[in-house]
Amino acid sequence: MTVASAARQKINEEFKNNQDETSEEKINELLKIASDVEVILRTSVIQAVHTDSDKILLIPRKDLLQDNTPYFDKPTKKHES
Repeated sequence: MTVASAARQKINEEFKNNQDETSEEKINELLKIASDVEVILRTSVIQAVHTDSDKILLIPRKDLLQDNTPYFDKPTKKHES
């Protein structure tokens, strides 16, 4: 099962489990969680296809491309004015 299929299955399962919910507050909370999960999936999960026994073709979406944050071993000290 692919990540996308597993995510879709889990989303459908959660909606079915909560289909009888009547509390507007709880419904809004569940929709917020669903929206947050969508953002995480769109910006953090990349699709890939095996093209050969030792090669994988990555298929990044525009949403996945983010600015790189440089890594520093030691934090820089702020100069006091």
